[in-house]
Amino acid sequence: MLTPRHSLNVLRRHLSVIPLLMLMLLSGAGAHAQSMNSLHGRLSPMPVTAATVKTITGQGEVRAILNGNTLNVSGHFEGMSSSATMAHIHMGPKAIPGPVILRLDITSGTSGSINGTLTLSPEQIAALHAESLYVQIHSEGNPEGELRGWLTH
Repeated sequence: MLTPRHSLNVLRRHLSVIPLLMLMLLSGAGAHAQSMNSLHGRLSPMPVTAATVKTITGQGEVRAILNGNTLNVSGHFEGMSSSATMAHIHMGPKAIPGPVILRLDITSGTSGSINGTLTLSPEQIAALHAESLYVQIHSEGNPEGELRGWLTH
């Protein structure tokens, strides 16, 4: 037979779990939101035309963090066939070239760094979350693009 005192103890035990469950839910949601706002991309040779397949070289990496509508991008590259001339963020699904939407700062040379702080529109933020934004580095020998990498979660 349950006494009122025993029932009260059982109730207290069950209620004591609620703050722990709330903490677990909130910390999990925060980690998921943070991962949605932290992206990376591997820069690799990707020819724009068949004529450049044998002339492009190099590799690199970029990281991007979205805070509100501000995207901070940083990265590095090395081993390009000729000096880098410019870098952009393009909008387009994976493996499909798209238009330039934003310009990035880049070190001139066959190796160097990429960075930029950019304000994104709601459409660009949606494309970012859909993994439809990519970084492309152009070079003297391959002005249409030498390295490319999609920003992914």
